[in-house]
Amino acid sequence: MGAFVMKKTFIAGCIALAATALPLDASLLRQGDKIVAPYTLQKGLLRAEELFKENNFRDALIFYYEALDMTTSGEVRAKLHFRVGECLEAIKRYEYASYHYKVAMTSGKLPELLQSRAIMKLEHLPDLAQTEEANRLYNRAMALYKRRNIRAAIDDYLESLRLMPTLMEKSDSGLIEDAIKYLTFLSESKDKEPERLLKLASLLELHGEVDKSVETLQQIIIIYADTDQAKQAEEKLERYSSKNTAYLEPKKPVDDLAQVIVEESVFDENFDFTGAGTVSRELPGISFAFKSYNERTEIPPDRFEIFMVSLGTGGERKDFVFISADGIPDRQLRYETTEMLYTLTFTSVEQTVGYIQDLYGDGRVSVNLFSKIVLNLKVEKKAY
Repeated sequence: MGAFVMKKTFIAGCIALAATALPLDASLLRQGDKIVAPYTLQKGLLRAEELFKENNFRDALIFYYEALDMTTSGEVRAKLHFRVGECLEAIKRYEYASYHYKVAMTSGKLPELLQSRAIMKLEHLPDLAQTEEANRLYNRAMALYKRRNIRAAIDDYLESLRLMPTLMEKSDSGLIEDAIKYLTFLSESKDKEPERLLKLASLLELHGEVDKSVETLQQIIIIYADTDQAKQAEEKLERYSSKNTAYLEPKKPVDDLAQVIVEESVFDENFDFTGAGTVSRELPGISFAFKSYNERTEIPPDRFEIFMVSLGTGGERKDFVFISADGIPDRQLRYETTEMLYTLTFTSVEQTVGYIQDLYGDGRVSVNLFSKIVLNLKVEKKAY
């Protein structure tokens, strides 16, 4: 009987609470009434700009987003997307920032000055996004390792190095050694065994145990020949040199700029370099040469330290030299002779961080090397 009374009291209380939750004035919600925004477009933009100048980017975003819903002007919307991109970039939301810069550029309404700034931003944002993600994964891996969650730490650690191989130069606090021990004695099901061995091979490589890493990769290829891990193992074995130089292939950031810029094609010659070699041409009024080579003998033939470009004929011939340690900072190279205009576009520049054994130092040193360069050469006769 007491339980029944308590239940009845509880239900009555719920009914009373629901009644108090009803609006006091139902006329406030009458259908057909016009809802007025708290800000006009002009006032909202003024407030957004005030917050932007104060570096209060998160609050400024609210007003910029609201402004986008309040205008149909193509030019205003293009400028708003650009401003949203700047705010998102400032709070390190790089992928979303890239999206808004691309929307602004492809609208066709963005002023020329802002277009130039958007191009510059789209050139470096993918690298910033990848660096941010790599550091996040590295820090999470270290935190997981401190909590002795080695299994989860391994995945984050290896992925962080794939995104940013230079993180290997930071202390792993013993994670690699413990991860090797963990994976060595870990018992997995048959379908997960190739993945375990591939991770183990990567960690052995990072620990400098190249011979053991090679043996593990060969084991994957022999026992699990038809798996994706076997294909990855074969690719990795190809990257080992005869002097036990191990390479960790980084993931290349996406090219956001290529999605919004369409290059005009006048005269095209495409070239692909994946190792040391020379290509040269002598045509009527045109001459060019490309040479990829190494100065150090321990670099394998499918990697190169130096890339040299020679453009022009006779006394107008000019050489341009690119060193792998510095990379190729500019996407496009233009060179004019008396009669010709050479436009060289680097469509793809891939680099590798190599770890070379150093008998007089810490056991290994890292070097930046070119692994692949794809370029497009256009030659035009100058108009007078």
